[in-house]
Amino acid sequence: MLKTTVGVAYQPNLMEVARRRAVGLEAITQMDLLDALMGLPAGLPVSVGDLTDRERRLLRRAPVGAVDIANGRCTRRAVAPVSAQFVVVASRTWKEGLRSAGQFAPFCSRAMLLRSIPDDLDDARVQASFFGIGVCVFTGRGLRMLVDPQPYVRQRHSCGQWWFSEEIYEKVNESGLLG
Repeated sequence: MLKTTVGVAYQPNLMEVARRRAVGLEAITQMDLLDALMGLPAGLPVSVGDLTDRERRLLRRAPVGAVDIANGRCTRRAVAPVSAQFVVVASRTWKEGLRSAGQFAPFCSRAMLLRSIPDDLDDARVQASFFGIGVCVFTGRGLRMLVDPQPYVRQRHSCGQWWFSEEIYEKVNESGLLG
């Protein structure tokens, strides 16, 4: 995910997961389609005439179950199937961990897991705290948090966040984790 191996804690939207299974809708990972879908209210019909040519073209190609188009009306059915809560990235160094975990800042709280306590621990703590990234290591006594991650506060809704949700959904579906 984002070219990094990560552990993700997520909350499934059980109603959306069940709805998608019933209609055979898999993950929607096309950013342009997600952008068009985000422009529509969920569950409320919109006149097709109020859409741009680009939106009409994208929505007509949407997979079954994402949107209903009938009688001159368009109704978005798809919503984000999961919500990312927390991401942890394994990293060799804390500087590498800042870069890797930093990619997930728009989506959720994040932390890095290091192999050992860094020699420059004070610098690592200052930098990680500044960016809100947690730092943890495994010691002989278990997991030790060196820096607590900052809670994630969503500033706005974006198709990037929805795309991330769809990517997680795709991965957990492939692995059978949603049952």
